Amino acid sequence: MSNKKVINDSTILNKKLSSETLLYQRKDLIQVTLSSQGLVITNNRISQQSSSSSQDSDSYEDDIPNTSYFGKFFKNCFGFESPHITTVPKFISFKNILYIEPINQEEQDSNELKLTYVIPNSDDILKKATNLSIHNINIQIQNYNNHSNPNESISQYVMNKSYPSKILQTPSILVIINPHGGQGKAISIYNDQIKPILVAAHCKITFMETKYSQHAIDIAKNLNPKEFDLILCCSGDGIPHEIINGLYQRPNHGIDAFKKLIITQLPCGSGNAFSLSTLGGSKSTEITTWLMLKSQPKPLDLMAITQTTDSQDVKVSLSFLSQCFGIIADADCGTEHLRWLGSIRFEIGIAQRLFGNSKYPCDLYVDVVTKDQTEIKNHVKDHLENDKHPKELELKDLELENTVIDEVPSNWHKISNEITDNLNILYVGKMPYVSSDAQFFPAALPNDGYMDMIITNQKTSIIDLTSILLSVEKGTHIEFDESKIIHAKIKKYRLVPKMNNNGGKHFISIDGESFPFKSFQVEIISGMMNGLLLDGKFTESSLTKY
Repeated sequence: MSNKKVINDSTILNKKLSSETLLYQRKDLIQVTLSSQGLVITNNRISQQSSSSSQDSDSYEDDIPNTSYFGKFFKNCFGFESPHITTVPKFISFKNILYIEPINQEEQDSNELKLTYVIPNSDDILKKATNLSIHNINIQIQNYNNHSNPNESISQYVMNKSYPSKILQTPSILVIINPHGGQGKAISIYNDQIKPILVAAHCKITFMETKYSQHAIDIAKNLNPKEFDLILCCSGDGIPHEIINGLYQRPNHGIDAFKKLIITQLPCGSGNAFSLSTLGGSKSTEITTWLMLKSQPKPLDLMAITQTTDSQDVKVSLSFLSQCFGIIADADCGTEHLRWLGSIRFEIGIAQRLFGNSKYPCDLYVDVVTKDQTEIKNHVKDHLENDKHPKELELKDLELENTVIDEVPSNWHKISNEITDNLNILYVGKMPYVSSDAQFFPAALPNDGYMDMIITNQKTSIIDLTSILLSVEKGTHIEFDESKIIHAKIKKYRLVPKMNNNGGKHFISIDGESFPFKSFQVEIISGMMNGLLLDGKFTESSLTKY
């Protein structure tokens, strides 16, 4: 909807919101009217002060405090604000509003308010916007009528319209940051790009740095869930993996904490699949932080992995993202020594193993739902149209039906040896994106109770396999013939390696973390974790585009 249409529509809404106009207008405040989509700056003293503005322009100019670099320079050096003029848009969407409060805190019902809002540097928020600016202005709303809800103040009305979820209005946030993430830049990313937005939104922040390997597991095991609304992982995908496993190690598998807390991630690491898949896919940390606050809490499926320990006990680990075995696992975990190269290390690892014609024989047992691509597409469409959600989590839902040491259930399908003896990629996931240029699981859904499985084998030619991998960026690899790639919706599976670990040169990767190279079994726990989803759904993929 264009700004002009919103501004025109506001006159209609004004009649519904109020039957009378304010008797006076303060000249030291920006005059505003409410529309269905946001706040309309009316044509008053602002336009008169700025001869360069016109009725058709998208913004006014006014002498409000300048928050730019030069504004801060003038204030720090000379004790006064820069004389530079700050632009005030004609229309401020509710989505752009971070906070609003009465100028006089003793008058909560006042229509004279301090507004904090953001402006991204591009209208194409997800693909082109790279940063945003935070602005504060004092306004006077002219047309609010609280007859429909006498207990709701003007500021609370605007806040409710500005946030899809009330829990994200001034939430209590536990920020957990890996100081070594993002090639050692995670803390500066947080201080420069994340914290200013959280502070402007009046979030209540508790900040913790991880001090040692798996420290986030200990943090999650010992935290008090009542103290927080949101656990915010400013990291790569490793810290969210540790958090969910730490919660699972609490009494009763942490069910009270899983039901109370929201867990999300902002991109501060080398792998940011969690935020890419849930918060719109922007590569900008600033934009993603803003969109996180405007997202909706939704239940997300987790995957439970069982493996035996050295003492033959069964260990249960949780996974939110993926498990892989074969070329991709070795390319990921086997190139840690090249992490200084950035993401190109992964591409180097893939190329080495691809042209080395590597294969990874195994036995694979699967509880298959369907591998028919038409059925998968229909399943995705039906789930999106009907917005299905799992039932509320109960303790019994966290008990596993069987584990890796049990007999394989008779209704599971054993993948033929012709495929598994020549397998080179097994990749199973619950989120569409594993990196910004790889939507490996375009049919993945937040809480449908299924995983997506991808299988390729050595008999696929190098040319075809290269074409498949190059198609992953657009999510079209699943359209290749089944003789070249298998794509299925599944409930459970078990993988049994039939090869030696070759002195530690082969890996099983779970959420990007290296796991013991031995048999493992995976099943879904539906709706176990509360996450945040922009517009209530995963980031758009090749199968979820409208």
